[in-house]
Amino acid sequence: MAADSNCLALLKNYRSLIPLAQEARKPIFFLKAADGALGGHESAVRAAFSDFKALAEQIAARTDVSLK
Repeated sequence: MAADSNCLALLKNYRSLIPLAQEARKPIFFLKAADGALGGHESAVRAAFSDFKALAEQIAARTDVSLK
């Protein structure tokens, strides 16, 4: 990311969360245990939330948009 000044974020492939999110009809970062996000999936959901939050913050900063 440091080498490319236009790179906003690097997102992992959350492949194992996609079927759960599709079944629950929710974004991957809003999945709960009731949706099947248990064990390792639970930590992947938290990581996805952090990754997408960082991406949103980068977009907001570059476009002078307040997230508050």
